[in-house]
Amino acid sequence: MTAKNLLDSKRGRFLTFGLMYISEGIPYGFTSAAMVAFMRVEGVSLDLIGVFVAALFLPWGFKWAWAPLVDIFRFNRFGGRKAWIVFCTSMIVITLSTTAILDLVDDFEFLVALIVLNNFFCATQDVAIDSLAVSVLREDERGRGNGFMFGGQYAGIAMGGAGAIFVSGLFGFDAALLYICGLMILNLLFIVFFVRDPDVDKVYGSTSLTETLKTFGRELKIGFMDSGSGPKLGLLFAIAPIGTMALAYATLSTIQVDYGLTENQIATFSASNTIAAAIGCIVGGLIADRFGLKRVVFLGYAATAIPTLVLASYISAMGLQQVPYAVLYACIVGHGLLFGGAFGVRAAVFMGMTNPAVGATMFTGFMAISNITISYTNYWQGLVAESYGYATVLFAEGALMLISLAIIPFLRNREAAPKPAVVPAT
Repeated sequence: MTAKNLLDSKRGRFLTFGLMYISEGIPYGFTSAAMVAFMRVEGVSLDLIGVFVAALFLPWGFKWAWAPLVDIFRFNRFGGRKAWIVFCTSMIVITLSTTAILDLVDDFEFLVALIVLNNFFCATQDVAIDSLAVSVLREDERGRGNGFMFGGQYAGIAMGGAGAIFVSGLFGFDAALLYICGLMILNLLFIVFFVRDPDVDKVYGSTSLTETLKTFGRELKIGFMDSGSGPKLGLLFAIAPIGTMALAYATLSTIQVDYGLTENQIATFSASNTIAAAIGCIVGGLIADRFGLKRVVFLGYAATAIPTLVLASYISAMGLQQVPYAVLYACIVGHGLLFGGAFGVRAAVFMGMTNPAVGATMFTGFMAISNITISYTNYWQGLVAESYGYATVLFAEGALMLISLAIIPFLRNREAAPKPAVVPAT
């Protein structure tokens, strides 16, 4: 008896993509939050931590280079895009397990290389999941669908970041690593038994690889060049700052350590922040499907500057360690709620610009450029924080975010490519 495919119903689609994005968030939270905190506790400098985080984002920034493989090689005999997801998830578990034999300080260079490889598989898993979402989610489901997806990702980040820090504080780093791998295996089993790529039922015939490549190239050209101004402006929007970002990535972890928080306090902050972001994603998606994607993204981006600039003002006036605990907590969690509300809906904007025929490649292109944004942002923030302090980073974020606000009003969905004119017979 064949198990029910959850992708056949609207609620099943929301549940499935939410859970699959949890599997994306777990290793991300572990590497970008928990390991950053572990390294800072061990005395690794801010500039090296900036290098570490920038390196782990590199595969995400260049995943467009191999994303076409998911569109071209369907592997329908083995489950289609499900086969890609299962393979990559398995490799994520293997590469993370290998970090158990490394020292975070003495083996730093090898650790960076291994984490880059891990994120290569994470990024490829993401390509396959996003391709599936582009094909399956309907237009009136995109806001909510992406809300559940990125809400799930933030829930995974909480499990992989705060959860790992909490487990490590009780039982040590190896126990935290075992906990992370166990979560990934549970998610893998869910995909194996309850998810089926509906496109495996489509008949593609015996098309040669040459014809497949020609079709792929034609659809990709249509998607980016012949679909109106939306996709072109989307590329510019993708490289612009994602609201204010310092309280969402590596700088957030180092601020907490340098403030003097214990591991358990960092875990509490991280869990509260990511739960708030998850709630923001879901609420933002619900609102966006009713009131418009662009409006919610614009307001969400602008609102992220409020807690960022409030914290910058306190740090500038009294120094980081003198900032009241309640103010630090409120700024971090408040930013998480607002950032989450904008981030998930932002992905829905890119989904509306994407040609489903090359969904893996085109949507990945937008998201890959976004990850380059995250990478270069973490890099400059590490350098500026080390040289000029956290307040300068936070104030600069508020100014740079204005670039994105100027682009948002001009964003558009893709337009259908014009069909060739039919000349009547004479």
